[in-house]
Amino acid sequence: MIKEMETSVKDTVAMVRQMRLIAIAKFVIPFCFAGAVVLLFWFAGPEVYTDYAKVFGIYSFMPIGGAVAVIPVGLTLGIPPAYLISFILFTDADVALFLVWNFKYANKIPVLGKLVVITEEKGEKAIKKYKWAIRFGFIGLMLFVMFPLQWTGSAVGAMAGRLIGMTAGMTWLAVVVGCFIRSLIATLIYIGVISFL
Repeated sequence: MIKEMETSVKDTVAMVRQMRLIAIAKFVIPFCFAGAVVLLFWFAGPEVYTDYAKVFGIYSFMPIGGAVAVIPVGLTLGIPPAYLISFILFTDADVALFLVWNFKYANKIPVLGKLVVITEEKGEKAIKKYKWAIRFGFIGLMLFVMFPLQWTGSAVGAMAGRLIGMTAGMTWLAVVVGCFIRSLIATLIYIGVISFL
């Protein structure tokens, strides 16, 4: 009896340790991806690094319509459209991956936690404001992220998806697809392939 209890406790401890390792990996992997991309741009040369840093800075700190506002800047800097769309998509995918994986714990991280709490509040406001997105699940979240409205985008979309009960994988996929379509359409409009006139 005692031997069985010891075995059960050892199994439970091993499972908890494995869960902690997985949680740590889910926390660290998005930062590793971002670090690898920064290094890639760093080794590509100062001009490339500076151009993408400008795009990232504008994209990250534009309160409304980040992708729509940054695409003309990136194209004006001479970044090829496919590379620009890929960079924006990577940025959104990495942020969404971090948030969907660390949804329960992200608000407890020093400094970063405050940003996550603000994003979560925006996600709750967005859910109240854009109730149609909840009813349509995956498609609704994808459309929610796709349109450059206030309180939409990858971070808020990732939080909103998790708040409405979508799985981490489906939330991430909906956010990435929505961001890709948004960036693609905005780029095609800017370079003149799509015209409404």
